[in-house]
Amino acid sequence: MAGPKEIFAQFVSVFRGLTLVQKLVALAVVAVVVGGLIAITTVGGEATGEYKVLFSGLTQEDAAEVVNRLKEQRIAYKLSGDGGAIMVPASQVYEVRLNLAGQGLPRGGGVGFEVFDQTSLGTTDFVQRLNYQRALQGELARTIRQFQQVLEARVHIATPKESVFVEDEKPVTASVSVKLRGREQLSQHQVQSIVNLVACAVPGLTPENITLVDTAGRLLYRKSSEQGGVLSGNQLEYQFKVEDTLRKKVESMLEEVVGIGRVRASVTADIDFNRKEVTEENFDPEAQVVRSEQTLTEEDQRGGPSPQGIPGAKGELATFAESGEGAGQGGAYKRSNATRNYEISRQTRHVQEPGGTVKRLSVAVMVDGTYDKSVDKEKGTSLKYKPRNPEEMQYFEKLVRNAIGYSEERGDQVEVASMAFALSAMAEPEPAALEKWREVMEWLAMPIVYLLIAVGVLLFVIKPFFRILTTKQLEGRRTAERVEGGHYVAGAGGGPDEEEDLSLSPKGLTDQERIYRLAQSDPDRAADLVRRWLREGA
Repeated sequence: MAGPKEIFAQFVSVFRGLTLVQKLVALAVVAVVVGGLIAITTVGGEATGEYKVLFSGLTQEDAAEVVNRLKEQRIAYKLSGDGGAIMVPASQVYEVRLNLAGQGLPRGGGVGFEVFDQTSLGTTDFVQRLNYQRALQGELARTIRQFQQVLEARVHIATPKESVFVEDEKPVTASVSVKLRGREQLSQHQVQSIVNLVACAVPGLTPENITLVDTAGRLLYRKSSEQGGVLSGNQLEYQFKVEDTLRKKVESMLEEVVGIGRVRASVTADIDFNRKEVTEENFDPEAQVVRSEQTLTEEDQRGGPSPQGIPGAKGELATFAESGEGAGQGGAYKRSNATRNYEISRQTRHVQEPGGTVKRLSVAVMVDGTYDKSVDKEKGTSLKYKPRNPEEMQYFEKLVRNAIGYSEERGDQVEVASMAFALSAMAEPEPAALEKWREVMEWLAMPIVYLLIAVGVLLFVIKPFFRILTTKQLEGRRTAERVEGGHYVAGAGGGPDEEEDLSLSPKGLTDQERIYRLAQSDPDRAADLVRRWLREGA
């Protein structure tokens, strides 16, 4: 097989053997082919007026507004059969898309905060509050629509009228409706994310006052008070995660000993989702502490005159009254009053236990035994089951209890049994000789196919083409190159003095028939050949 250099040399020799017109035609064909490929890959359909999608999946409001803007800018457009896509010329698609994005289109459905871009002085406070509520609903719907599973979304917020009385106040509520794409479903985490998103965006709104549904009529989120003892999606998911985590822990631990795929575990977790709040207040009567003490002591008077006389009298009148007979000797007294308050020692404890505690665990584990392999001439290879010994099973049970956090107070149950697995009892077939090289063969399959195709094109297309061109070139040279005296110079392989073979072709015919055919096909050569015969005979 010729190498790349030889093929290139043949191509150059063939190209040099072409006439000037043939060279120009070949170069023109190559230029047209290369230029066409470049035009197809770069320009695409711009020259042919092809239309490309500008926007698709728009709501009716956004589609109508985009069409109006295209009409105002006098840009040609087309609508798809169902009206779900707007197409513009391929040369303008990116420019128009950036222009509309600068104008805030498409808005994503509904009305957002752009409603406040144009305000008037005559707008009342009621209209302002209403526009704010509309804008908030539209912005929330646009945000929810960013979820991959959500095709459309609508948010309705109910804000009650404010009241000066606390008992008359009503909570803020919201309803969210989503339309999912095809058969897509929202997970519990995504549902909770949407609920928290709406609750945090609206003042005074709590997740308990939000309802989430889809257009198929399915209730995706409900109030916690309406669950009525039925486990919610989050609770079921939490229970499944607990059981799956414990199962994987047990299986991965035992598979390290008995082998991969030879352990099966099942875990059932009884989980208490009730929340408990306990408030305790304990009094200690023996421990008393003086809380407060108040002591009141009156004046102590011993001897000395007691105040007598006419009240309000001054001067000699008051002196006369004091020296009268009614004046007696004064007495003495003392009075004390003490008040003590004692406090009994007490202790107050408030305990709040969250839900989701494990009440009880039940674990069942199956461990495959061992097998004795025997070879029989008639039946072939067979396996005989052999159960594991009790000591080994007790060791496995101890490992399982430690892995799951076994608690006897909770009443946990663990059962480990040695049983024969259905698939393990069957003798494993011996791998084929080529099974080891299967991955390597699959990895090399496509490159080998491509190489065979390239070699086939080179051998059966390119090489015959060059051979035909070379043959035609050599035949042209043989008929064109002549020397005077009736001698032909060989076109290939011969020296300058080597004469042409005088034998007539084709063989199998008489000399007369050969001369007749030669005279009809090439009269000049026949005449030259006759002259040579005459010369040689002379």
